[in-house]
Amino acid sequence: MDALRRHLLRHATLGAMAIGMTGAASAQASSAGPSRTSGTSGTSGASANAGAGRPRSAQVLIAGTPFARLFEPAASRGKPRGLAVDLLDAILIPAGHQPRYEFYPWLRAQSMIEHGPAQILVGPYRTPEREKLMRFSRQAFYEDALVFYARRREEGLWWGDFQALVPLRIGAVQGWVYGDRFQQARRGLNVTAVRDLSTALRMLQLNRLDLIAANQRNSEPVIQELGMTDQVALCAPPFAQLRGHFAFSRDAAGEPWMALVDAGMQRLRASGELQQMAARRGVALPD
Repeated sequence: MDALRRHLLRHATLGAMAIGMTGAASAQASSAGPSRTSGTSGTSGASANAGAGRPRSAQVLIAGTPFARLFEPAASRGKPRGLAVDLLDAILIPAGHQPRYEFYPWLRAQSMIEHGPAQILVGPYRTPEREKLMRFSRQAFYEDALVFYARRREEGLWWGDFQALVPLRIGAVQGWVYGDRFQQARRGLNVTAVRDLSTALRMLQLNRLDLIAANQRNSEPVIQELGMTDQVALCAPPFAQLRGHFAFSRDAAGEPWMALVDAGMQRLRASGELQQMAARRGVALPD
């Protein structure tokens, strides 16, 4: 009897050990499963799988620099605002994506679409040089007048003739595109590259520049914010009209994001919503 009892106890112990080991293995597999899934469910995962077709539901990183009326940080810790935000929300959220808007210096924002990790870049003008580095939405979503600004009562320095600007000091913002006409004349002009528009305006105020090349939409709120409305004058006529787009990476991951935004823009224009959004934000919408 004692021998039989020892035999039964031995088998019960081995059975309990086997059950414990099986439970531990199941728990380990369960904990490992979500870890592998979470590693591919974020933005980078969406980019890696986007080339296979429509981007799967994910957070979308949208990069840009502050552009008046188009892409502006919230006054407090709220959501960014502007026409670009209105449009991308209306396109991405119904498709199951979560937009994440981030602001960077303009050159860095462009680099983030060329090399990652951003999926969408807000607002670049389309040029042959940039087309080698990024894809552009088929449709532009705003149009800008490119102009010169001078100190008050010196706006006559520009009347449409680039040759007359040869003796002058001109400020141009790093990374900005100014159109073919300005680019062709630039080689013969005294152009200083400045970090941003605020810096250029202060240099104009201090008589370190004679003219600033800029776009009118971006410049007006900055001039007001700096309290320089009575010191700075808009020169006429504009020297270019340029259109801004959304941009995407040139690798396979960028193509489905471009297709999604293009289809959304076409839908919004056909319904009249695009025109209403642009009117509310005071943005000139290209034909």
